[in-house]
Amino acid sequence: METYNIYMDELPTGEELDGEETVEVEFRVVPGTDDANDPENNAVIAGLDLVDLINLRDAIQQEIDNYALSALETEASTAEDDLA
Repeated sequence: METYNIYMDELPTGEELDGEETVEVEFRVVPGTDDANDPENNAVIAGLDLVDLINLRDAIQQEIDNYALSALETEASTAEDDLA
């Protein structure tokens, strides 16, 4: 079974809130076999708030949808081969 690495990228927004620069958080879900980064030395997830959790859920849902679509395409291809 494929494993996935989850990265949280913080991008400065250029805005300040209470004297501190705000950041926008973006999640990337990368299949372990395709991951060229160094996941063991890169912190992945820490101190998530509700918005971060929603973004994480959306990224994971996209990977689940991609996997399901790939499985359906493989099944359809196999079924076509069986009919031939």
